[in-house]
Amino acid sequence: MKLKDSLPLKIALMGVLALLMLIPLAMVMGQIEDRQRAAESSRDEVSASWGHAQTLTGPVLRLTYKTEVVDDQKKKTVGERTDIVYPVDLKYGIGLETQLLHRSIYDVMVYGADVTATGTFLVPAVYAGKELTGQEVQVGLSDLRGVEGKVSFTLGEDAYSIENGSGAYRRDGASLTEPISLAIAQMDGATEIPFTLTYHVRGSSSLMVRPYGGVTEVEMHSDCPDPSFVGDFLPSSRDVTAEGFTARWSVSKINRGEPDDTWFGVNLLQGVTQYQQTTRSAKYGILVILLVFIAGLAVELVGKKKIDLVQYLVIGLSLVLFYALVLSFSEFMRFPVAYALAALMTIAALFGYFRGILRDKTAYLLTALVTLAYGLSYILLQMETYALIAGTLVLFVLLVGIMYLTRNLNQRAE
Repeated sequence: MKLKDSLPLKIALMGVLALLMLIPLAMVMGQIEDRQRAAESSRDEVSASWGHAQTLTGPVLRLTYKTEVVDDQKKKTVGERTDIVYPVDLKYGIGLETQLLHRSIYDVMVYGADVTATGTFLVPAVYAGKELTGQEVQVGLSDLRGVEGKVSFTLGEDAYSIENGSGAYRRDGASLTEPISLAIAQMDGATEIPFTLTYHVRGSSSLMVRPYGGVTEVEMHSDCPDPSFVGDFLPSSRDVTAEGFTARWSVSKINRGEPDDTWFGVNLLQGVTQYQQTTRSAKYGILVILLVFIAGLAVELVGKKKIDLVQYLVIGLSLVLFYALVLSFSEFMRFPVAYALAALMTIAALFGYFRGILRDKTAYLLTALVTLAYGLSYILLQMETYALIAGTLVLFVLLVGIMYLTRNLNQRAE
């Protein structure tokens, strides 16, 4: 059968073959997801020992006093009630230092934070005439296992060391409490009492703050170069460099709503992980395969060469194996190095294969196309926001080039 007679059949079979390549590509994508889950599991194991994501709350004063309670039968009895006194102003100074811990072959980013909270409590005059049965300060954290060393609290002229904890780790918040002794009965009217709270806390993934003050100001500085500011309020100012970041928030009770329903802070990103980058590169896999197949068909028709379907299958599998190589190498070296090494190995193998099949200079042309495809794919990985439009334009240009090369196939076949 002549080439022009078998061309539609061969194109159809090559299309089927290209679709079949989606199966090994899906297997590679599944392997990427498995490795990513293993990395996340390692991160959770480290966090359980070091400290989970932390949310800072307080300090607040809890004042318990005796009061009359009226039941459903309108009987009066003496009971107790606890009120929470929030700071009228609250300023956080947070110095956050990150480090990488290793579990198996995985790196896990954790942090240690020096926290200083200063402000003022305004104790209303109404408490001066009440019989107080309990006074305590309460400080909230997500994971008390992350507390390292003393939690020091100064209220007025009195100094305390907060040591009583409830709930080592709770997603809705654990707390530290300590009895205090304010001479409220001797207070003349509403009284402002300054306080200072200092402690060191360890955590991972993120550090959040709940704005418990009438006005809450937070200044946070860290050596993390890839922060993601999240929550109900973004920083009023920020400075992010390759050496770290400094961010400032200012939130008042006018716009915060309920303090327990409001939060803001930072997610500490470990850059774009190798699994994310490998996944993104693998998404271009079928396009690379199609381009190489089309280029191979153009070489066949223009150069009167013959490439069997079995050889296209080998070429396709080589292009798919590239992404498995990238995944494997990226777990032991930086992603750019892993990508370059996998690309060099794949290009060298395909060049030798093209030379054996075609036995002329067209082997260099196909190899150059594969090299260009991998190079453009890597560039697109770095573009992130503009990757879709850039990738679409690049593919369009390549398609136009192939259309130009194959424009006279009918005349040559005749």
